[in-house]
Amino acid sequence: MSKYIKGWLMPALGAFFFLTLLQGGWWMWAPFAAAIVFFIGADALLPRDLSEPPRMQFAALLNLPLYLMLPLLALLNFTVLWMFGSGDFLGYGAWMKEHVGLDLFAGRAATTHWLQWAGCVITVGLMNAVGGTVTGHELTHRTNPFDLFMGRWMLAFTCDTSFAIEHVYGHHVQVGTQADPATARRGESFYKFTVRSTIMSYVHAYQVERARLKKIGKSVWNPFASPFLRGNLENITLFVAAYAIAGWPGVGFWALIAFVGKQYLEITNYFEHYGLVRVPGEPVQPRHSWNSNHWASTNVLFSLARHSHHHAEGEAPYWTLYAYPNAPMLPNGYLSMLLIALVPPLFKKMMTPALNEWDEKHASPAERKLAQQASQQSGMSGLKIAQAKLS
Repeated sequence: MSKYIKGWLMPALGAFFFLTLLQGGWWMWAPFAAAIVFFIGADALLPRDLSEPPRMQFAALLNLPLYLMLPLLALLNFTVLWMFGSGDFLGYGAWMKEHVGLDLFAGRAATTHWLQWAGCVITVGLMNAVGGTVTGHELTHRTNPFDLFMGRWMLAFTCDTSFAIEHVYGHHVQVGTQADPATARRGESFYKFTVRSTIMSYVHAYQVERARLKKIGKSVWNPFASPFLRGNLENITLFVAAYAIAGWPGVGFWALIAFVGKQYLEITNYFEHYGLVRVPGEPVQPRHSWNSNHWASTNVLFSLARHSHHHAEGEAPYWTLYAYPNAPMLPNGYLSMLLIALVPPLFKKMMTPALNEWDEKHASPAERKLAQQASQQSGMSGLKIAQAKLS
């Protein structure tokens, strides 16, 4: 039973975010702060989750929380945009007060300082990332139309529907190589990485989709044939909705939320493969991803932290992923690594021993040569590969 319950931790987190943000004022920061404390505390204090995937008889109970995240995200984002605007769009505030007993007008009135709205942006961006991008990532690895439809709309909450193309058909093929924009180089700071990854991942998604459609005589600009174009239209739709709810200020507010949510994804991309190398054309192995068996990172994030198995078997549902305790391990859980990555000297200091261990214990002989070249180019102190190990 506990295996089924874990799948509902993310929707529970989303409901907590929603109810807390309604209070307005400085409560806008509370969900973000609570999430940081919970994830870091649980990952640090609870035992590592090395449990094996259960034999599930009711997979629908594990898919349902994935599907529930889309209406939750829509409700959350609609509500904060309503609070940011003025008036009572569609009579939503009056309806909530009369039928649900939640006073959105009071929450709006309590939010008077730009720092409070900044807390809202950071908090909602986090929920759109962990609830939208993580869930959308799971669903867009599948092939049935319903899951792809749900997953792409979840990615629209970070204005990143092209991720559904680039991640599956680009990143999973090129991970660990120079051709992959979502693999961080040794010594590369997050701030340099996110510019390259954001731009080039979008460009590569366009190139992949254009090449695929050209083979069947279709245009990438045909919305009936092109998921790339449909995804961009979905992104635009949410901006139009923001304008309808809160006018042009709402469009700017929504752009900030989407941008912040996208950066949470890019930070995760940054540390999931930081500094790892792979010989182009050779099979992707568990050693080509940083893994994590920290409890909260594994159980709340739909097993995203079991990243080594995910890259070894990308189409595997989240509840079937193994812990792979012998894979390369992140020093900390996901939200801890997220914060650490924002401080490049601290991140490099923490990851240098991990990279040295990967070079020595996990890399193939050919990869050690690539790793030596990457270490020399990085200019990072502390990175070393003994010449004897290159033979």
